Amino acid sequence: MRRSLVVLLAAFAATAAAQEDAGRRWPVTGIAAPTTELALELYVTIAPAVAVGASGHGTRQFIPITGGRFSGANGLKGEVMAGGADWQLRRPDGVTEVKAIYSIKADDGTVIEVDNQGIIAPSADGAYVRTTPRFHAPQGPHEWLNKTTFVGTITPSPQGGAVIIRVFKVQ
Repeated sequence: MRRSLVVLLAAFAATAAAQEDAGRRWPVTGIAAPTTELALELYVTIAPAVAVGASGHGTRQFIPITGGRFSGANGLKGEVMAGGADWQLRRPDGVTEVKAIYSIKADDGTVIEVDNQGIIAPSADGAYVRTTPRFHAPQGPHEWLNKTTFVGTITPSPQGGAVIIRVFKVQ
């Protein structure tokens, strides 16, 4: 297997050198960048953060998810179910890793699990907040969620006690 890996790496290097010799430069032109389209907006109510404490990787806390509502593409709408949480790790570099796991229930009764991971990084403009939500929907009208890549944003609600999560389909 090691010999195969060496052969593969040598072939890659030879191909890269041949392309460079052919006048190709990085970045390669003519390849379209992905675009996004708003797919879902969630209004998620939350309880106050619960401190877990310091660990070897940073300070941990979680934020209980208490409910909410959502609407989105393909007529998808319904409620955010209570019982999930957003587990957070504030690292020594000031970045907070987030991992929220909760469920949403569509108006047709379908329960869909949401696994939303990302980062909150301090910046000169306030904070960089991006997530990569993944959905686990049963077979049926909402299974398109399982077959799509998404990127999300999280914004605190102006009224407090909630966040607004916008989920964009990457095309």
